[in-house]
Amino acid sequence: MKANRIALSAALLATTSMVPVSAAWAQDAAQGSSQPDDVITVRYQYVPDEKRVTSEVSSVVDAADIQITGDSDIASALGRVTGLSISDGRFVVVRGLNERYSNTLINGSPLASPEPFRRAVPLDLFPTSLISNITVQKTYSPQFPGEFGGGVVEIETSALPQEGFIEIGVSAAANTQTTAEHGLTYDGGDQDWLGFGDGIREFPEQYKDIFNGSEIGPSEQDPTTLAEIGRSLENSSLWLLQRDDLIPADLGGEITMGDRYDFDGFSVGVLASAGYDNSWETRIGRRAKARVTGDTLSLSQDYERTATTNTIESNGMLNVGVEAGNHSVQALALVLRSTEKEANRLLGIDADLDALSRRDRTAWYERQVYTYQLSGDHTFEIGQGLDVDWRWSTADASRNAPNQRNADYEWNGTTAQLEAVGDNYGLLDFAPFNEEFLLRNSGDGNTISFSRVDETTDEYGVDFALPVMMLGNEWTWSAGYGHLERERTAFNREFRFTGTIPQDLRGSRIDYIFADQNILDTRFRLQETGGILTPEAYRGELEVESFYAGTDAQLTDFLRAAVGVRFEDGEQTLDTFGFPAEDPTDVGDNEGFISEDYVLPAATLTWTFAENMQLRFGYSETIVRPQFRELGFTEFFDPDIDERFRGNPYLVNSELQNFDARFEWYFGRDQFFTVGMFHKKIENPIVEYILPDGESLSTSFINAPEASLTGFEIEFEKRFDFSDRFDGEFWDNAEFFFKSNYTYISSEMTASDTDTVITAQPSSGAEPQPSVGPARGFIADGDPLQGQSEHLANIQVGWEDANAQTRTALLLNYTGERSRALANVSVGLPAVIEEPPILLDLVHSRAFDLADGNTFDVRFAVRNLLGEDYVATQSAGSSSVVVDSYELGSTFSISVSRTF
Repeated sequence: MKANRIALSAALLATTSMVPVSAAWAQDAAQGSSQPDDVITVRYQYVPDEKRVTSEVSSVVDAADIQITGDSDIASALGRVTGLSISDGRFVVVRGLNERYSNTLINGSPLASPEPFRRAVPLDLFPTSLISNITVQKTYSPQFPGEFGGGVVEIETSALPQEGFIEIGVSAAANTQTTAEHGLTYDGGDQDWLGFGDGIREFPEQYKDIFNGSEIGPSEQDPTTLAEIGRSLENSSLWLLQRDDLIPADLGGEITMGDRYDFDGFSVGVLASAGYDNSWETRIGRRAKARVTGDTLSLSQDYERTATTNTIESNGMLNVGVEAGNHSVQALALVLRSTEKEANRLLGIDADLDALSRRDRTAWYERQVYTYQLSGDHTFEIGQGLDVDWRWSTADASRNAPNQRNADYEWNGTTAQLEAVGDNYGLLDFAPFNEEFLLRNSGDGNTISFSRVDETTDEYGVDFALPVMMLGNEWTWSAGYGHLERERTAFNREFRFTGTIPQDLRGSRIDYIFADQNILDTRFRLQETGGILTPEAYRGELEVESFYAGTDAQLTDFLRAAVGVRFEDGEQTLDTFGFPAEDPTDVGDNEGFISEDYVLPAATLTWTFAENMQLRFGYSETIVRPQFRELGFTEFFDPDIDERFRGNPYLVNSELQNFDARFEWYFGRDQFFTVGMFHKKIENPIVEYILPDGESLSTSFINAPEASLTGFEIEFEKRFDFSDRFDGEFWDNAEFFFKSNYTYISSEMTASDTDTVITAQPSSGAEPQPSVGPARGFIADGDPLQGQSEHLANIQVGWEDANAQTRTALLLNYTGERSRALANVSVGLPAVIEEPPILLDLVHSRAFDLADGNTFDVRFAVRNLLGEDYVATQSAGSSSVVVDSYELGSTFSISVSRTF
């Protein structure tokens, strides 16, 4: 692809200019020679590798890496980086520290997140076609925000082109578990395939004022109005699950174009891109909940699960830049959108009801991110060239989940029918026994919910860098200022139809039960059920003002030091409210309030002690702030894992001390060996715990007293030329490569007899009350941090043929088991441990140069060649139960693009 080739060339050129002169080259005079001063002698072999020339421990994913792996989104690409794993298919976990400890920037500016349960940005939203490279920095440097635990992910969008081009691509994929197989769906709206609803799921417009201004129920509205609201909600197209016997294949397309216009004294570059993708996934497996009796685990719920999700993604980018000598200004607009239409059925045994039950759910999730950025880069003839970078950005993210429906049914068939079905009750997903299931005759047999998250992030900043010669060596002095404002509002409201179902309706379809003629004061009434123990909504704000200063100094030909400090003053507030809504613009008495200022030092020392070998040592201090939903005493439900979350307004910031050491050996182009160790000490880490209220998967948050994390990383990449060993045109042109990395991580939390934690408890007043208790009542001393895998590994092996323009790679990704939910210490319920699948992929691509000078690219990939599945278990003593599992299948994909 021409755009990617241009971006890669620019990246290599930029890397060349970044190499410290005294480290890569040396004057012969330093050796005491009589050579003339203007003759330069190479001391060390130059290797254009960005992670070598930077002063920090980092990893880089560029366009060439993505060409090899064929990953379509950033999350997938980062899962192959040393020390990184991906959680939920969309969040990056750096060195075993979950997504709360990572920060994501785009061209130096922070992004807003549309996720209701995390502040982290879901990286599956970002297609790799829009980026030129991704840098993951694992040691802290002061130009980055102080919220830095595991690392920072910096995304750079595609560079402006040097010449005009148009690239058009199409793609298709099929999965052995999903494509052309049966699945679940529901009608929804006519425009669902576009990823934009037609309004059928939104709360009826004529009653929006009531929805926004009050609770809904018989105590708030008169019977006539309440009945009209209930009848106005969509019925059959959102309630009824349907069997689809032929789930379609995945299809996608994108177009990218750009050009450069040269004028007298300046140039203008334009780059525009748009993409669309429509994909399907059916998960068939098991979903269960465990309970403990003595030392033995059993299942309180055991369901067969069938869920089909249709994901529609669209994106667009416009980048315009002006260059004039040593000055450039760029304007970027980026739009990312992902919509998920989900139909889900659970069918199995509920021990609490002592019955076979069925739970149907329909859902629609709209996630979108808008980012606008204006930035400039200017070089002035001051000293050896003063570089000034400035930026302004605003980002708006939202997640809308309107009109989610849940319906619970109970088996009404005969014992003989049930015995005939036996353990194969999962086959009841689609008739002939549907008529034997009756809607549960109570208010909790049906639920209608609306939830929404809106977040805005505004940021501006300026960075100065001045290289000077001091003490005979080059020093680069840097300083900068940044200001960040982030605001988030969120709500989650639940409704249900209450009333007794008449006997003559019990066996009817749910849309017949809740038909318009049955929604009246004497039969079914709409009732809001949320907000009883906790408010339904919150509004949070974060404001951070920061300054930094530092230097990157080449102390000697062999010793380089980067030292700096960041001053950061942050204030975080959060207020919860219910309905009738308080004015969310009037925060009033804040339920959650944190105001802290920090001095965050950082230092890295690089010792180039031998040819192409160096040692790095790093130390830094950083922080991690609670996420908004963790501070708010509001309850949210995560349907992906069937967990409810409640915030804790008494949380405080976590403080980290970070230690790093790494040995690096570079012995050729894209060839190196590195081994590093790291250690982190975390004071007041924020961790989850199980609420001791009898709900085994209801979760809240506390500050554990302390945690530590220690590990090491090994990375090896080498290229092989076999032309001198084998005869033939293939061996003469092919270059083989081997890439591998391995990370070992160990962590533990501290909870001694004298340690205490603060939790939030409901009260009769407007605000929750703090409760101080022993730490060992909530976490077990020595337990690892949640989401941390002990082992991570990646292997890539393949070849490239520049003449034939082909590239083939076999990719292996391994993520060790990790905790998905912590143990319930109060009742002895063990942690939920997930085992991510071992993924083996094959990717082959080939480029063709056409007679007209244009390029034609084809890529073929097979994902999950081993057919691995996902499994999550709980174990206690000699007993172990599976609480979540599903089959992934193998995916075959092909993409074709042509560049004009």
